[in-house]
Amino acid sequence: MTPKEYLLQYGAAVKRAEAALCHIQTLHDMATRITPNYGGEGGGTNQTGDKLGAAVAHIVDAENVLNDELEMLVATQREVIGTINKVKDSTLGTILYERYINGKTFERIAVGMNYSWRQTIRLHGAALSEVKFILAEEGKI
Repeated sequence: MTPKEYLLQYGAAVKRAEAALCHIQTLHDMATRITPNYGGEGGGTNQTGDKLGAAVAHIVDAENVLNDELEMLVATQREVIGTINKVKDSTLGTILYERYINGKTFERIAVGMNYSWRQTIRLHGAALSEVKFILAEEGKI
């Protein structure tokens, strides 16, 4: 695993959690569209109740998946931020934090730090080298 792949784990975990949350919202929307059938013949089985019960079961399953994803997200966030915090140069750490935790583009980072885009890219490379050293020291790569 490269330092960049290591740092990108957090963004991937965020996307998985967002996807799980979106799935739950879709299931909620579908469940609220289930309407009872008041007409017709009586005495049959309540198919609406069956559909609603199944929808609720799917929502509960999806919420369990979301909880798992959130636990993974928090663990990944702690690990990645912990590694970024070990970078000795605060400028390099800021670039890594802005890029891999806040998801900013190099252009936005450059403007925010009052650097040129080229300088930001150069510093990012130096930051990745330092992360590589930290990960190698910890036996993670």
